[in-house]
Amino acid sequence: MIEKTYSFEKDGKVNDVYTLRNAKGMEVDILTYGGRILRIMAPDRKGKFGDCIVGCKTPEDYYGENPYFGATIGRFGNRIENASFVINGTRYNIEPNEAPNTLHGGYSSNFDRVIWDAEIQGDSLVLSHLSPDGAGGFPGNLEVKVYFTLTNANELKIEYFAKSDKDTVCNLTNHSYFNIGDDDTVLEQELMINSRQMTPVDERLIPHGEYMDIDGTPYSFLPAKKLGKDMFSTAKLIKQCNGYDFNYCLDRIGKGLEHFAYVYDEKSGRRMDCYTTLPGVQLYTACGTGGFKGKKEYVNHCALCLETQGYPNSPNCPEYPSTLLKAGEEYREITVYKFSVR
Repeated sequence: MIEKTYSFEKDGKVNDVYTLRNAKGMEVDILTYGGRILRIMAPDRKGKFGDCIVGCKTPEDYYGENPYFGATIGRFGNRIENASFVINGTRYNIEPNEAPNTLHGGYSSNFDRVIWDAEIQGDSLVLSHLSPDGAGGFPGNLEVKVYFTLTNANELKIEYFAKSDKDTVCNLTNHSYFNIGDDDTVLEQELMINSRQMTPVDERLIPHGEYMDIDGTPYSFLPAKKLGKDMFSTAKLIKQCNGYDFNYCLDRIGKGLEHFAYVYDEKSGRRMDCYTTLPGVQLYTACGTGGFKGKKEYVNHCALCLETQGYPNSPNCPEYPSTLLKAGEEYREITVYKFSVR
């Protein structure tokens, strides 16, 4: 079941919240502004429902400054070095919102700051947006649709579709901050990521086409470990980030939907299993959220993000899987977050 449950006006434009419910009582709230996931209510081992998403207190508050809470990210998730790239011999200069680089699509037409069109199609909420040619400096009229589906297996399925009339780059993701337990941090939660390599970064968190083996290092989550085990490691990049903010190269078998991670909270019994068709995931452990007043006052490491993606800076790194979307071809990727109890 899907219904519009709340609306408000901002700058003369209407914003809507839709609630998705399944037969087991699970609920997900989605805001048209930014295509944001606001709330995920999932049961613990005693059957008590709790919110598994960190974010702002009210839907209106998402218009204030916040670290991309729950947002649909585009046109390009993560970072692009020097806010530029070349396609077919033409250099495109995009908006440097993390100077001199671009993060999550820029600052004027990035997808977390637009009001998406919404419609209900069967069991899915479909958000649509046309990003015009030249928006944020990106080439091509990019038509985007994102399908949100809550299944009776307690899966939140996110399907991304995009098509452009010019060759462009496209890398869409969701920036939800998950805390599936009841503690103020995720330090005691267990994480597994099926990855033996990551893309190392410089001091501005930009990778340059290199791969780094991580087996047996503090960066690895294979086998699973509690997030707090190495969160305060003296390993160079972890220390630089005050935690984790890295792209993990997933150990994939093929091109379909594959399991790549799980998070488990022993106290509540909640578990979140993660599946994707994409080659990478950005693990971000809310390294700078301390002092943010949202649903409550948050501390650092209050949540974790598992942003499925093409690799950061891939438009400038031919060594990485391509994020080029050719004119007339369809971008289609899927990510699933499945909730259960142990």
